[in-house]
This record gives sequence, structure tokens and C-alpha cells, in this order.
Amino acid sequence: MSKRSIAFALVVFMAAAVLHAQNTKTVTSHDKSCQVTVPGSWTVSGMFGIANSPDNKVSVAVSSPLRTTSLSETKQTAPMVYPNDKVVKSTPAEFQMEGLSMNNKPNVYRGIQLPGKVCIVEVIYENLTANDARTIAASLKSAK
Repeated sequence: MSKRSIAFALVVFMAAAVLHAQNTKTVTSHDKSCQVTVPGSWTVSGMFGIANSPDNKVSVAVSSPLRTTSLSETKQTAPMVYPNDKVVKSTPAEFQMEGLSMNNKPNVYRGIQLPGKVCIVEVIYENLTANDARTIAASLKSAK
């Protein structure tokens, strides 16, 4: 492969990455402290931190509970709220469960610790793969 071919392939790859990054939307929690990224074709409700796929078969909710300030609290309460989920990751900074949501649809539930605050996202899906749902949940981060 010539240097010119390699350079062209690199430019095409970088352009595709930029276009992909531009084809997303940010979903921000009601208090504007947490966010996730979803595909650009989705509908986002800015007031409530909710997004839905065009076919309404995938929903995402991002929040930062006012009374929950530590991830350890989330680790204790979430399994009681979501009894059909199994813990798949539990570290001091991150917590994730997967299984079935309260409406018996597949879900990924993830929480992260921020200074004095916890960010939580739940992805409920019918037509995504678990890996796609995990990718959305993994985009959870501080919005500030």
C-alpha cells in the first residue's frame, strides 16, 4: 500500500469518526449535572433527562437523585428496586446492573460517583443488542 493510499484511508476514517460524533444528541439530567449520549435521530426531553428512539422501543433516563449523594447508597437500594437485574460491575466509582426493568423489558442500569453526587442512567430496550445499550450507559458522565 502506498503512502498516498494510507493517507487517504486515514482521512476517510477520521472524517467518518467526526460525522458519527456529530450525529449524536446529549441527554442531560433535570439538574444539568449528568449526561449521556444517544443517536442523533432520537427525541430528547430536556426538562426530564429522557430520550426515546424513533420507534419508541428504546428509552433512556438520566438523573441525579437529590437525596442520594454516595454510590454506596445506590448499590444498596438499586437491587431492591430492580430485583430482576444482576450486578455486573461494582467498584467505588461505578455500579452497573443488567437484566429486566420494572416493566419486564431488558435494561442496563448504571451509576457513577461524582463529588457529592451520583449520576444514574437506565437504558430500557427492545430492539437493541445488550452491547448497544451498554454503550449508551457507558457514556454517562458529569455534564459540568
